Amino acid sequence: MKLVDITPYFHRKSGGIKRYLLEKAKFLQGKYVEHVLIIPGKEKRTYYLGSTRVYELPSFPLPLTGGYRFFSSLSEIKEILQREEPDVVELGGTYQPIPFLSSDRYFLSVFYHSDIRTDVSFLPLPEKLKQVLVEYTIKKRLSKADLILTPSKRQEEFLRSYGLEQVTTLNLGVDTHLFNPWKRNPYFGKILGIDENRFRLLYVGRLSPEKNISFLLEFFQHLDPTLFHLVVVGDGPMRRKVEKFTQKLSNITYLGYVQKEEELAEVYASCDVYVSASTGETYGLSFLEAQACGCLLVAPDLGLETQPFKEYLAEELRVEAFYDALMKACNVLSLSLRERVSSYIASNFSWDVTFERLLKIYRGARLHA
Repeated sequence: MKLVDITPYFHRKSGGIKRYLLEKAKFLQGKYVEHVLIIPGKEKRTYYLGSTRVYELPSFPLPLTGGYRFFSSLSEIKEILQREEPDVVELGGTYQPIPFLSSDRYFLSVFYHSDIRTDVSFLPLPEKLKQVLVEYTIKKRLSKADLILTPSKRQEEFLRSYGLEQVTTLNLGVDTHLFNPWKRNPYFGKILGIDENRFRLLYVGRLSPEKNISFLLEFFQHLDPTLFHLVVVGDGPMRRKVEKFTQKLSNITYLGYVQKEEELAEVYASCDVYVSASTGETYGLSFLEAQACGCLLVAPDLGLETQPFKEYLAEELRVEAFYDALMKACNVLSLSLRERVSSYIASNFSWDVTFERLLKIYRGARLHA
């Protein structure tokens, strides 16, 4: 079987979609599956990531996205597909090109990594027009795919409510050999100048409006600076705002984008509570990574599989609700609880399970094509 992945969400500082594709590439080595990846770049080039052949195509930068780009020509993608003759094409996180890439020559799968409602909500348009765009994308774009994969049941139910039937949930995983509590660095606080008596809060992800970074920073200002220290990891269009807060508040540390997974695992494991104010997560891969490293998760309750410990979730996006959730987490934080959280994640989420199921779905689709 030959599988081609196409996504614009793959660059030096990308997050969850890039992680999913890199883990997939590692898994497919030696699985008798030829893997091809098509991504945007500054110029045309071809290279290999392990056994995965990567086509980087000319693209244009997307303003205010923190470095993301989009393909300059979809025709170049079609030319590659004609040459490669794939059995399955998986389009990740972008939906407008679906009708253009649809073909009788291969099975077209779309991974619903990005919630169209969240994407549209930040456009400077009237609410009625935003709803029109949501319905258009679902009924005129997503409906043209042979299969839609969602990372959570919540997203599957949403798409099915519009009458789409070719939808199935595929939970993502986490590498617990890499992300685990044993990565904790006993000198982490000392290196960053964090008082040992403070609770270490952590955010990892894109610094962008849809992640509600402004709310997170506002919330942190209400906390006692002698009890809490916030560590922020990531990059994006709101980077400068985060940097200004680090200049104003001595109990915020900004580490920028952490490229190496081993270093990121050390940061997770060396903090106590992972905080997120995002209300538009389709899955929350960083939730898994943080909890695998023993962090408790404080975030809005989105009904996601990656939020199994409901007692520390906020019922709504209000400072008071967040404060109550954080206090519950900090009051029960212990080594044994961290180990229980990590153990649960290791037992219930696995990249191997994710990709074995994905191959089973695609092989079944080929038999019925």
